[in-house]
Formats: sequence, C-alpha cells, structure tokens
Amino acid sequence: MASLDYAYRRLVNTLGPERVARSEFERMVYSHDFASLPKVALLQWKLYPDFVALPQTTEEVAALVKLSDESLLQITPRGGGTGWYGGSVPNRGGVMIDMRKMNHVVAFDPDGRKVTVEAGVTWKDLEDFLEAKGFALPVVPVNAIGSTVGGAINSGSSGFGAPRGGSLCDAIAFLKVVLPDGSILKTASEADADGHLANLTPLFFGAEGTLGVITEATLRVVTKPETLRAVAYAFPSLAAAARFLTAIVDSALVPYHAAVASRDHFIFERALRPDSPDPADIAIVAVQGSKDEVADQERSVDVLAAKESGAKLAPAVTDALWRERYDNYSARRLSRGLVTSYNLVPVGRLSEAVETAIEIRDKLKLNGAVQAFLVDSTTAALVPYVLMDDTRPSGGTALGFVKRMGDAAFKMDGHSMGLGLFLVFNLRKMHGRATSFISSVKVVFDPRKKINGGKTLEVWTKYPWPGLRAIPPPGMAVGLEIAAVLRRAKPTRDRFVRAYEHGKEE
Repeated sequence: MASLDYAYRRLVNTLGPERVARSEFERMVYSHDFASLPKVALLQWKLYPDFVALPQTTEEVAALVKLSDESLLQITPRGGGTGWYGGSVPNRGGVMIDMRKMNHVVAFDPDGRKVTVEAGVTWKDLEDFLEAKGFALPVVPVNAIGSTVGGAINSGSSGFGAPRGGSLCDAIAFLKVVLPDGSILKTASEADADGHLANLTPLFFGAEGTLGVITEATLRVVTKPETLRAVAYAFPSLAAAARFLTAIVDSALVPYHAAVASRDHFIFERALRPDSPDPADIAIVAVQGSKDEVADQERSVDVLAAKESGAKLAPAVTDALWRERYDNYSARRLSRGLVTSYNLVPVGRLSEAVETAIEIRDKLKLNGAVQAFLVDSTTAALVPYVLMDDTRPSGGTALGFVKRMGDAAFKMDGHSMGLGLFLVFNLRKMHGRATSFISSVKVVFDPRKKINGGKTLEVWTKYPWPGLRAIPPPGMAVGLEIAAVLRRAKPTRDRFVRAYEHGKEE
C-alpha cells in the first residue's frame, strides 16, 4: 500500500487542496451516519476516513476510483449521511467521497417529463425546483431535507407519494454510475428509458453503494396537481390510527400520503417546541387532484376516521404538521443520539406492528416513538425510533432495539430495510440461498471489493489478520442480541425528557 502522504499528494493533484480534507475534526464528522454509533465501535472498525474527497464532476469521481488501485485505499461513497446502519461510514478508513458538491440540476425536459440531476442534490431542493416549474416528483423520500438523490437511490428509499406514484425505482429513467474499474456506465439509453430492453438501473437501486458510485440520475416527473390538501386526526390509541390507515387501503382510496405518529413523538415535539400540537396518536393524510376530487376524498377520509373515533384537527394544526413533514427526528436534540428501525410489514398487520414496536421499546426501557406510513396497497413502512446517549457505556445497547424490531417484522411476514454494517445477517433471511448469487454480482463488478467493501454481504473489521479481519454475519446478530439482553437488564428506564412521564399521564 502506498504511504498516506503519497496518497494525499495524488488526491490533491486530482482535486486541489481545497477539496481534500485530512484533519481529525473533518474526518470525525464522517465517522457516523444519522444513527449514533457507540464509541466502543472504534475498537472494531476504523470509522474515521483517512481522507475526505469532494469531487465536482463524474470524471473526477472516476479519477478517484482509479487512484484507489494505486493507493489500495478503500472507497466509501456518501451522500447526505441520513442512513441508519453504517452504509456510508468507513470500516477500514480509506477515502470518503462526499458527493454533496455535485448538487446541480443538469437538464430539465418538460416535454419529456424528465429531469437530470447530480447525485448530491437534496430531494427538497429538487422538489422546490420542480414546483417552481409547475411539476412534481412522483416520490419524495421522508428525509428529503438532508437526503441526496444518490443516497436515497443507494438505500432503496420510499416516502411521500408512494401510494400514488409507485416505488422510487420506477421513477428513475436511468443513472450514470462510475464502476469500480473507473469506467462510466449509463444504465439505459434515452430511447429505452422505460426499460423495455435492457435497463440496468435495478442493479444499483438499494445496493448501498457497493457496486459503483452513482453520479447522476435522470428522473421522471409529473405535472403538479391542481390541489393537494392534508387532513389530520387524533385517535384514542395508536392501534386505532393504524387501523384507520388499513381502512383507507381497503376502501380503494389512493392518497398521496398517509402516516401515523405516536403520542410519544408529540410529547418530544412539545418538549422542544411549546407551540407543537397537543400530544396524541395522530394520523395525517394528504390527498390530491382537482378541487372537486380532493373534496370528495376528504369527505371519504373523514368517514373512515370517525369509525375509529378519530377527531379531526384544526386546519391550522394540520397545515403546521404538513409543513414540518420532513422533520421527523427533531427529538434527537433531546439526547446525544437517536436510533431508527426501518421495516416493511403487510398493511393488514399494521395495527399489530405498531403495538409490537411499543412493547419492544418498553421492554428495553427506552424512550422512543413509533411512526408508520403507507408504501402501497399491500405494504406499510414501520419506522420507530428510540433516543440514546452514545457517550454513556450503556448507550450502545439501544442498537438491540433495531435487532428486536427486525425480528418482529420477519415474524409478521415483513422484513427490515437497510443492511450496512450492522444488519448484514438479515440478507439471508430475506433471500435464502439466493444470497450467494447476490455476492457473485459484487465479485463481477468489484473483484477487489474496493467500493464500500465489507458491508451489506459481509462485515470487515479494521484488522488485517486472519480470524480477525471479518465478522461472520451471524456474529453481528449475536452481538446485537446481547445488546438487547443487556438493555433489558438495565435497572432504570432512560429519561431524556424531564416531563416525559408526566406528559404520558396527562
């Protein structure tokens, strides 16, 4: 391996000194994603990259990938860092490629209903750009403010608009990807962007950056609806709110978005913002179309909510909730960290799923809340989160919550989402014997495993020695289960909000 000083000089020659960082503070910022990592993880992985590179063009990304063959340093692509399980965090140092300077709209084709953007554009910025042009995205990931286009595609995200607009993968016409050998691939031609012949886009969607570095995406857009209106209701229980979402699907209504959040979520919000809604188990539904269509849909939703004793919230309250729809995890400010569990479950079992999430949270003596939203007519996303303090010795045990939630999702005929460093053991649960074929794809694309290697399919440590260089995926499952056991054995419940218990009793 080339010396780090030599590697630094080569990186500076490629990008210039202002776009290559190596100070400890700058590297520390990239040592975690949105979820907190316990400090003990530094014993197992080299979470700090050796260098952070900020390219501005696809050609510069290709040059960085080729340099890896010279320096033998691993490459970790990163978007907004809004992932949850270490997918965009180094495990053996190396070069972190931060894509956020590639944040431009390359082309907009209103007649062809397509927009081409660089991978570092955030979804919120893209949404605002299109709205000003009279267009909209079919699907917008839930973390739209920080999530980048490339990051969400790598993660296989879903979000707002999915019940009507379909999956995010369906919204992609084609991608531009730098492959591990430094060549540039366009996943489909302009003439075959609908994938009638050979669209390679699905190979990269949800691959967590292990097969190449996405640098551009051409996305399909739709005309902006005449009217979009949100309505919200407070329910006597979270299970009732979940049954309401199921009833929406059963009624054949197709909303733009439908979600629930538990009372605890709004207790956290009230602790941060006194003007937030009164704590309750709340469902919010957004409908769109012509004014008459929206009015009819709203009346139908009102009837369904009434059947579960839902009380309609004032328009001003609902409007505030809708404006803040991308700010789902402000409760993180109440502690020094936050852990989220992202799972897919059948719509018919959503009420069971939200109750299970509450039960697991309480058994592990955690502070947290439950959120869920409709993905399509058969599937719902269950996304509970718990607060943690990663500076305390017991803080890391909160990761056991993610393991227990994933296990519960599988029992409900669903599965967890995201693999990264921590949840690689779920791959075989999802795909069985086909897991070996998925590994073969990685070998074909990246035989040296230099791009986000040692993740998703396996777990590399920072140690080079046989027996210590990798952790078997089942070993990660055992580790997280031990964390859950230790968490449950903790004698006291976390209390990150002074008024938390009082608020629950009101």
